[in-house]
Amino acid sequence: MMMYLMRRPPKDFEELVLEHFRKRGPYILKACDAYMNGNLIGSLAKDASASDSITNFNSVGFKLMLAKLLPKLVYALNDVGAMCQGFEHLTQL
Repeated sequence: MMMYLMRRPPKDFEELVLEHFRKRGPYILKACDAYMNGNLIGSLAKDASASDSITNFNSVGFKLMLAKLLPKLVYALNDVGAMCQGFEHLTQL
């Protein structure tokens, strides 16, 4: 859904949508990275920082699906101007 909104934002909301993803893109990728490393979905702080204890509760299916989408998401966020440096490893999954 995020990639669809970046490609086709609602009429008259184009700049709002793009600015949102420019600003929140690094946090989105930080959260995805934490989920791939085993953090429970919904367990991250507001700034997408992981809790002290990493628990391996995410299903293998979820991780496989996320690994398939992450390279596309990184490229889409780069295209809108989000600062995605430091997340290049997510394109290698």
